[in-house]
Amino acid sequence: MDLVFLAFAGILGWLAWTSFREARDGHARWTRGLAATPVTVAELVAMAGSVRDELDAPAFRQVVSLSGTVEPLDDEARPAPLTGVDSVWFRFVEEALSRGRDDREERQVVAEQRRERPFRLTDGGAEVVVDPRDAHTEIPVAERRRVTDDGGGREFGLFRLVDPTVARERTEWRIEPGSRLTVVGQARLSGDRVRLSAAAGHPLTLTVAERGDHLERSRSRSGAAMRRAVAFGCGAVVALLVAVLS
Repeated sequence: MDLVFLAFAGILGWLAWTSFREARDGHARWTRGLAATPVTVAELVAMAGSVRDELDAPAFRQVVSLSGTVEPLDDEARPAPLTGVDSVWFRFVEEALSRGRDDREERQVVAEQRRERPFRLTDGGAEVVVDPRDAHTEIPVAERRRVTDDGGGREFGLFRLVDPTVARERTEWRIEPGSRLTVVGQARLSGDRVRLSAAAGHPLTLTVAERGDHLERSRSRSGAAMRRAVAFGCGAVVALLVAVLS
């Protein structure tokens, strides 16, 4: 019985740690969003131009929050894998679904595709370049399709290996040309263009929400994750005490 409580304490401790990390990351995004200067695309381009003319391009570093319309950069938009809709950014995931113990659904990622090429963010005749690589994205699911599997298997002579997969679920997230996007991150000058990209110590966030909604959502999620961390942590301590004292 002691081993059962110890195992239970370990599971709760792991859940507490993962919830704490989620709360910490959410709080960091919230504080970065608060510290970011809200500007328009035209204002940011004008600020960068002034610094370049008076000082030097490398001198321009500004953490900003700005919104605009998404447009392709040099390449044309590419069709997303699941729907074929033209997109400047997409993520596609295919998962195999099976029935595990206690008839619980288990998932395994069997395929994943990403397109993370730079695109333009335009507003009021001005534009900046956004590089979405390694960015934190808050993009809603655009399409999700579940296909029932026949539960077949493979033949190996006299033996047959049964495939436990009962269905496959394909999910697509995408950013389409003409859509509105909010970007929070550090802006720098790259040649004659203003560029926003993820860098060491300066994460980039892409969200379809406006700045105020993004901040409120980050704060709310961080608080909920911290409450879960506290609850799991208390449960782990109780289970550990029971295991030690019993």
